[in-house]
Amino acid sequence: MVKESKYTLIRNILLKWYDDNKRDYPWRKSNDLYKILVTEILLQKTIALNVSNIYNPFFKKYKDFSSINNANISDLQPTIKVLGLSNKRAQTLKDLSQIIVTKHNGEIPRDTNKLKEVNGIADYVSNAFGCFGLNNRTLFFDVNIKRVIMRVFEPQDSKFNRDSMYSHLDKLLPKMEFKYTYWAILDFGALICSKNKPKCSICPITKHCLYFLNPT
Repeated sequence: MVKESKYTLIRNILLKWYDDNKRDYPWRKSNDLYKILVTEILLQKTIALNVSNIYNPFFKKYKDFSSINNANISDLQPTIKVLGLSNKRAQTLKDLSQIIVTKHNGEIPRDTNKLKEVNGIADYVSNAFGCFGLNNRTLFFDVNIKRVIMRVFEPQDSKFNRDSMYSHLDKLLPKMEFKYTYWAILDFGALICSKNKPKCSICPITKHCLYFLNPT
């Protein structure tokens, strides 16, 4: 059983680290719901730097869902080829745009579960959009969030449990301004707590991290 105080402590350390080391991405400064939702799709199964490199050209060419809906797949694919999975990603963007244009009058539904009608959009994208776009306190995780939380809070011989992951997240996130904690975990996982060769020697959490204190 993890003490509540540990979640508060880890959150404060992460946010302090984030203030000094945050990555500068344009989507984190945007209030445009179209750009926030599309960016979450672009970010799937690729590195953030790849998305950053195509961000401005993509949204200059595709200014709204109508422009994606009217585009041919063959035109859309080259724009996002560098991200990988361009066929699947382009089809997801097309399907999403068609539904929003034809069923929702061009407006993104505030019920994010409706986004999951689109093949290629599941819990992560819908809940990440709910958080970063609609300012809802949603629970979601990718491989980076999972890795950080498992290393810090779970014994290293533990098997992954989805309910435990959501419980850790719920206790780690503040009641307000939760998106900054998500960004802190994502950046921390990319820059410090990486999959291979994590930088434990400069990690501010080592004194509280089960991965570091009790290596297998």
